Amino acid sequence: MAIKYHWPLPSRQYKSLIALQILIALATGFLLFNSYGNLIGRDAGTALLVVMLGLKVIEIRNERDYYLSCFLGYFLVATNFLYSQSIATASLMFIVVILMTNCLISVNDNNQVLSKQKQLKMASKLLLQSIPLMLVLFVFFPRIAGPLWGLPQDAHTAKTGIDNKMTLGRISQLIQSDAVAFRVKFDNEIPPSAERYWRGPVLWETDGTTWTELQFNSKNKKPTITSSGQAYPYTITLEPHDKHWIFALDFPTNLAKVQKTIQTHDGKLQSIKPINQRVQYKLISHTQFEFNANNDTHLDRALQLPEGQHARTKQLAQQWLQISSDPQQLIQRALQHFNQQNFFYTLSPSVLTGDTIDNFLFESRRGFCEHYAASFTVLMRAAGIPTRIVTGYQGGDINPVDDYLIVRQQDAHAWTEVWLAGQGWIRVDPTAAVAQDRIELGMDNIMPSAMRAPLFFASSSQLIDAWQSIRNNWDAINNAWNRSILAYGPELQKLFLSSLGMTSPDWQKMTIYLVVLFNLVLLIIVAFMLYNKKNNDPIVATYQQFCKKLARFDIKRDNHEGPLSFANKTKTLLPHYQANIETITQLYIDLRYGRQQSSLNDLKQAVKQFKPKKTMK
Repeated sequence: MAIKYHWPLPSRQYKSLIALQILIALATGFLLFNSYGNLIGRDAGTALLVVMLGLKVIEIRNERDYYLSCFLGYFLVATNFLYSQSIATASLMFIVVILMTNCLISVNDNNQVLSKQKQLKMASKLLLQSIPLMLVLFVFFPRIAGPLWGLPQDAHTAKTGIDNKMTLGRISQLIQSDAVAFRVKFDNEIPPSAERYWRGPVLWETDGTTWTELQFNSKNKKPTITSSGQAYPYTITLEPHDKHWIFALDFPTNLAKVQKTIQTHDGKLQSIKPINQRVQYKLISHTQFEFNANNDTHLDRALQLPEGQHARTKQLAQQWLQISSDPQQLIQRALQHFNQQNFFYTLSPSVLTGDTIDNFLFESRRGFCEHYAASFTVLMRAAGIPTRIVTGYQGGDINPVDDYLIVRQQDAHAWTEVWLAGQGWIRVDPTAAVAQDRIELGMDNIMPSAMRAPLFFASSSQLIDAWQSIRNNWDAINNAWNRSILAYGPELQKLFLSSLGMTSPDWQKMTIYLVVLFNLVLLIIVAFMLYNKKNNDPIVATYQQFCKKLARFDIKRDNHEGPLSFANKTKTLLPHYQANIETITQLYIDLRYGRQQSSLNDLKQAVKQFKPKKTMK
């Protein structure tokens, strides 16, 4: 096997070396088990495969070992898609598969006839030839609901920027992340930024610092929603976050079409299973609505405050109550307090110690949406107005390439809802009293230039616009990849096959189409390869030149005739060129079928020098 190594491999003649290899394998297995807790699962299994491949490479002795290492490499390529199915990952793995195939071609090129460039070209052609078969399998292979493999818990590593609890400082730590939370495609008009509130977990209870959800049971009634105004139909593509909630424009009205999803009493949409893969769902929302206008059975929970805390905040609320007890006036007074006093909106609020609410309202006065939402809620509850915190996302950027909305982790937001008799739960966003641009323009437009683009692009507005254009186009490509390729599940497959004319697609029909088309494409590829085989092989092409020279003497090679039989016949007819014919034939056999170190240049030179005269008999 013509493989060159810079360092010699360890010899198997030494029993101590074999024992050392076994010891290394056992030690590696122990370390993997100690790190992951098992040897089964995505992370542990992939790490074990990497180690196995590394140990196999250092003990390659023959072609079998070489083939086995290459095949393990193909399996290792597949494990990358357990972590990411992005375009970048697919492109990189495409290149790696070409290199792996090039290795197999190299080991089978016994006489090193092909140059490195030709080997790489052949590997690329082989992979390109497999694309039609891949497309047939992709389109017609029956799809099942959910991921193809049942992965263990360590496969669910994507996390959302929203949690089911809020501690001051939590959301602000994620505000600078531009990771996509979800994408929204509206059927018609896109609502203005000020109305793009994407509802998530609702927080009721607090210990003075941390806010948490209120646990509802199945007996709790669903919310009473009365919608009005314009309807916004849209489709959301939600990225996996390994939680149960799904996001919707406040407030959705057609939940019956969203399967395996329930709505809690406080309006949160919750999936029965964790969202551990990308999902799509269609909704219709109205931004004008009444929410539990007549009554709410949990109003008492929206008034509770921890005893012995927030003394200064409670005192401020009592002072406002002495002036007026009207809820509307109290709400406006609180918003004016944020707007007219020296409160500041900042992406990096200072650390709060002690009583965080009192500290924020009377000392630091610098905070992010969660600070204003939490302090406003405490003020309202202290004044006797039921109030709760809603977390989710606000805003989103319109991608002009495909005219859809991108909501990123940096759009994470917290606002409040107050309950007023006859009006129900009303959204009040105290952040808007301090930073109106955050609500009207969106987070991306108010962030500093250095945070909106890389350092080089942030030097001028033109470069920032260019960077934004690049980012929009790339995200549009990713969105098309997600919707057309990664989201090609049972429903989309049936819809696509129906558009091709297949009536009532089921797995039996898809299997028949798959087998027929797969074999048809395979036959076409084989026929094409056989037709071009002679022209593509430089050894065969050179030997054909030899045969053409003999054809001048009406010496033709039959299709069934091998090189030795043809040579014997030719030597009888051209005895003066017996030595030349034997040399050319032997070189051809060595290059075409043998393992001797013959050179293609020698064959070309011998054929070139073979110039029989027509007068010879």
